[in-house]
Amino acid sequence: MSAPGASLQSRLGRLVRRLVPIAIAIGALVALVLVVNPRALGHALSRFNPIAIPVVIALGGSWFVLQGLRWHVLLRAAGSSLRAADSVLLSIAGQVITALLPLGDLTRAIFATEAAGLAVGAAAATVTVQELTFTLFLVLLATPGMLALHVGIGIVSTVIVGVITIFAILTVPALFRLVRGAAALLPLPRGLLVQVDELQQETVGLLRRPDTLGFSLLDLARAMVGATVLWVILQVLDPGMVGWFKAAFVVAVAYVGGALSFLPGGTGASDASVVGLLVLLGLDPGTAAAAALLQRGVFTGLAGILGISAYLAARRRYNLGGLLAHRPG
Repeated sequence: MSAPGASLQSRLGRLVRRLVPIAIAIGALVALVLVVNPRALGHALSRFNPIAIPVVIALGGSWFVLQGLRWHVLLRAAGSSLRAADSVLLSIAGQVITALLPLGDLTRAIFATEAAGLAVGAAAATVTVQELTFTLFLVLLATPGMLALHVGIGIVSTVIVGVITIFAILTVPALFRLVRGAAALLPLPRGLLVQVDELQQETVGLLRRPDTLGFSLLDLARAMVGATVLWVILQVLDPGMVGWFKAAFVVAVAYVGGALSFLPGGTGASDASVVGLLVLLGLDPGTAAAAALLQRGVFTGLAGILGISAYLAARRRYNLGGLLAHRPG
């Protein structure tokens, strides 16, 4: 095959790999609508008071700002000289890819390497630490709702143990050497192990800083905002049916389920989890699906609108490359 033909085939292959997860996510949402009955879904959506729209949008916007502020603290600890406003701008810019591609959140790390001159390992460590602490706080917030429902104990407990185990592997040298030695026996690219070593060193450096741990309260605040978004939506659709802690439980399980699915933004898997758990809490399927889709609309919609606007501004300021060129892996 000629070089131009091979190049075209390679580009088409990359495009297909990028589009397949998006197609699967969209298909999952369509299937969800069909399963719960479009008429019931439409009736539930008609009950949503438009007056609440600015409230949920403001809460959703604050979720992205809190994420950016927490990331700013981690970037500064890693050696960045960016201002807080610039860190937030880059964080929001990365949300476009997060919503479209699996592992898209690492796009923020690549933006940081270009805008702040950080090493790839240091930038990736900031995202790793943030996601670990955010997930831990989210599942801890889910504990009261889990205990009240007497369900999901295994799921939440497994996630908590899993996050703590990851912390231990990264921070306890003997444990990391054990895991690293086992990984070295696998047929992995040599460069991958070098990157893992660099990521571990940078992550440990961040986790051992008191200021880094202290500002993890911003992750707690973001987790609370995420739960509040769903709770407000539910109060509008079916007032008093689901309490705040139960809403936090739903958000936590759905977030973890979406992350494990490796679908873009957890779309489909996360939404199905929300619907299933809300039905378990006593909502009818139409109302549960309406809540899931409204929640999806808030976060994915804002990720698209705010993300593209932030990316265009950041690209002019820092001469960033194309969005799709920053696909992790």
